[in-house]
Amino acid sequence: MIELIWCVVGGLSGLFLKEKKPHHIALAAAIGVVLGFIPKENLLALLFVLALFLLRCNFGVGILTAAAVSFFAPRLDGFTEQIGAKLLDNALLLRLEANLFQYPFVAWTSLNNTVVLGNFLTGLAVFLPVYLLVFLVCRIGIPQPKQIIQTPQNSPKHQKKNTKILAE
Repeated sequence: MIELIWCVVGGLSGLFLKEKKPHHIALAAAIGVVLGFIPKENLLALLFVLALFLLRCNFGVGILTAAAVSFFAPRLDGFTEQIGAKLLDNALLLRLEANLFQYPFVAWTSLNNTVVLGNFLTGLAVFLPVYLLVFLVCRIGIPQPKQIIQTPQNSPKHQKKNTKILAE
């Protein structure tokens, strides 16, 4: 039983420790914010979950960010619904919408819903600021490993020769 718990904890910690460079964490957080804004019963949410799996980013950070934003996103639905309604009522975009919705996969995105469209655009609008903010925080907060410059004195080949000389 303890081994099972240990395996589960080890597997969960791997979600957070696999990709730990600042740009991987920042990308996961930015995708998580967009995923958190989007209502989850459409193709857009599935596409962003797939992006978390397929792109080289920290999956655990992305899922936690999406879960955190999902709790606060419904409070903005009144605002995002107005954005979606203005775009769907725009006469210039009606022709584009009519052409796009002839394809079945576009209809599965539910972009004809004012709340979905408004939340999607809000998520896209905050994608780059979230990425840059998290990148800067991670860059400052996560210590980067020091790179050792290989010189003839500290190269592995030279160190082997020195140990032989010292052994004699």
